Amino acid sequence: METLRPRLNLLSHMEVYNGYPMSLVVALILHFAILAALVYSGITRPAPNPEIVQPSIRAFTIDENPQTRNERMQQQRTAEQQERERQSELQRQAELERQRAAEEAARREEQERQAEAQRQAEQLRQRQAEEDAQRERQADLQRQAELERQREAEQRTRDLELQRQRELAMQQEQQRREAEAAAAASAEVARTEQEMVMAYTGIIHDLVQQNWSRPPSARNGMTVVFRIQMVPTGDILDVQLVQSSGDFAFDRAAETAIFRVGRFQELQGMPINMFNENFRSLLLTFRPEDLLN
Repeated sequence: METLRPRLNLLSHMEVYNGYPMSLVVALILHFAILAALVYSGITRPAPNPEIVQPSIRAFTIDENPQTRNERMQQQRTAEQQERERQSELQRQAELERQRAAEEAARREEQERQAEAQRQAEQLRQRQAEEDAQRERQADLQRQAELERQREAEQRTRDLELQRQRELAMQQEQQRREAEAAAAASAEVARTEQEMVMAYTGIIHDLVQQNWSRPPSARNGMTVVFRIQMVPTGDILDVQLVQSSGDFAFDRAAETAIFRVGRFQELQGMPINMFNENFRSLLLTFRPEDLLN
């Protein structure tokens, strides 16, 4: 714009000169005359200290042709319009450039946002995968721990069962030994008791034999059985005929011999259990060959 103005001024001056030819000629002649005088003066009379004298330029106001002025103003308006259009184009291009830059920035921002979203989604997926793997490991550890507890519980149950079986076997063995010992003791007691019963029975037979009087009708092979009811003091409460020999005299003689004894004092020191089981109600058998005359 600044370089265009001198050109417009020069054109305007040339238009002025073209409009007034005489004035231009007079001005040129005057300028040349002044220049010649100055040159001549400087050559003929040099000064001791020469000074540079600036030529003075006088401006003359020349009336402008209206047609030229209109054309000049039209050209100026056209130039200004073109300048405005150029500036508008530059602004439009700058705006387009800003829009493209903004779009590019928005596109890059969108790409970065998508990339960030993808990274976050990938990180979330990885975290979820790690959490799932961690939960799976925890679940597997829990299953293994549960299986281990079940195995330990089953082992404890088996151990308790084995211990119970061993204790039961030991109890059974102890019971068997105790039973055997008790049986042996019972057998020993039974043998001892049987021997004592036989001994007391022998005493009773001896006492009855001492009071026996054999009748003339007694023969070998006769047998008579009596039930004798006694008390622990040895006193006879009752005598009952259980089995007759078929000979009244023989039966009567045996019964009389029992009553003659009256009391078996030797039974007083007998254990009460043995007495109750064997002598409270005693079956006593008589045979002629077992008795003395």
